[in-house]
Amino acid sequence: MTVHILGINGSLRRGSTADRALSYFLPLLQERGARCETFEIGGLPALDGRADDSYPPSVAAWRAAAGSADGFVFTVPSFHGGMPGAFKNALDFLGIDQVGGKPFALIGVAMGDAEPGVTDTSRVMRHIGGVAGVMDIVISRSGQHWGPEDAPANEAITAAMRKVAEDLVAFCQLRADGRLPGA
Repeated sequence: MTVHILGINGSLRRGSTADRALSYFLPLLQERGARCETFEIGGLPALDGRADDSYPPSVAAWRAAAGSADGFVFTVPSFHGGMPGAFKNALDFLGIDQVGGKPFALIGVAMGDAEPGVTDTSRVMRHIGGVAGVMDIVISRSGQHWGPEDAPANEAITAAMRKVAEDLVAFCQLRADGRLPGA
């Protein structure tokens, strides 16, 4: 069975380092046999407590994409010591029905400290049932370690990305095969 991994760029800016990191990472998953797709969160409205059926179709599409995935990879920038607001808003539309028991990988990228965005995302994902079963990749001072190219400039980051891709696909496969508790 081929596992299906949903990739989400937590930055709304096209061409950002988070966007480039996701574009680099997805082929690593595909090389290991995963089927990958992405979802653009920029079209989601603000979560404001209204009835579910009054939100635009983008919300149902987001929930369906997350619900059909076997696992997730998120690239997360850090703004002012935390995850971006639009990204948090997108995650707030999800719950245990879409995320419960599914593995996720986090790749934090920031010009400064990338850890706060990773920590925030991990906490939210665990609250809605996600399973943090692979190591996080934290790329602080991304201009020094990624640079302007499509691939990391730092070999240690490249090696970490390959290892996380391998582990995430394996973890998703175990879950898809029913070999994890609660699967």
